[in-house]
Amino acid sequence: MPVQFCTGMYGNRQSSKPGGRARMELTKIQGASHDIEGLRTIVARQAISANALAALGLAMEARVQDKPLDSDTARRIEAVLGEFGVSGIVADASAAELAPVLAGIRVDLLSAVKLLSQPSADGETRRLEASMRQAFGDVSAGFPALLKRSIAPQLEGLLERLEAPGAAFLDIGVGVGVLSVSMLRQWPNLRAVGIDPLPDAIAQARSNIKAAGLRHRIELRIGLGQEIIDEDAFDLAFVPSAFIPDPQVRAIVARCRTALRPGGWLLLAMINPGPDALGAALARFRTTLWGGTVFENGEAEALVEQCGYADTRLLPGPAGAPITFVAGRKPG
Repeated sequence: MPVQFCTGMYGNRQSSKPGGRARMELTKIQGASHDIEGLRTIVARQAISANALAALGLAMEARVQDKPLDSDTARRIEAVLGEFGVSGIVADASAAELAPVLAGIRVDLLSAVKLLSQPSADGETRRLEASMRQAFGDVSAGFPALLKRSIAPQLEGLLERLEAPGAAFLDIGVGVGVLSVSMLRQWPNLRAVGIDPLPDAIAQARSNIKAAGLRHRIELRIGLGQEIIDEDAFDLAFVPSAFIPDPQVRAIVARCRTALRPGGWLLLAMINPGPDALGAALARFRTTLWGGTVFENGEAEALVEQCGYADTRLLPGPAGAPITFVAGRKPG
């Protein structure tokens, strides 16, 4: 049902006082003018944030691609970075460390462009969607290092499993394949199966995997995560709930238990709304925009437990990232 805003509805009421209707209309006009000025102020403030993201992104892109900016642009961007106190961080971080952060900026800015753009018949929309998919994938490139450094040590036997010959990773919603590629680079014995319902995403994944020289270690499938038929086949299953509708997430979590080897782990990635009301509202808005699931407090842990997993626990995501994880182990 379309949302109908009630702007001006009070103007439909009659006043019993002489001239009341006119005064009411004048008040309404003055109030609207005041509200619009306030709205413009809010928009201007948020535009500063968007421009700041663009400046940070350009600085990181220059480092990641090793392409220096022209002197004027570099000087202006350095002034912005200096105000944030991150000049040294951007200068000292490696390209591999900066790339996922840069991808996160691209995701936010491209999502806004797509939301406010009109559909195009000349291929522009498809190109934008392809760029967004790639940006989403690039964000995940840093996850394997986080997994090895701080998540897997908390999950009994997972590191040993990923390092063992014949180790297998199930990448639900594989997208453009960047996560699987990064996982295989982190663990040389690992093989992966990636599944995604979008043929265009799978086509991009094939290109990325070929470029990485990993076609012999990653199997791609077009389909839904809940339709996998593998049994006792994987040591780790990754499910990104922020991009999967609620009913499908629940079916996928249940199905992954069968697909995992005894003792294997499920990682359910989910949006973390954060402590402040605005951050929570924006996190929920973004997840809805992406067609995903927002779990309220305790819901994800309860789902994993109800599906028969053991040792269920909540694990934090990277510092500053609006993401957290629920882990569960298949008994056995």
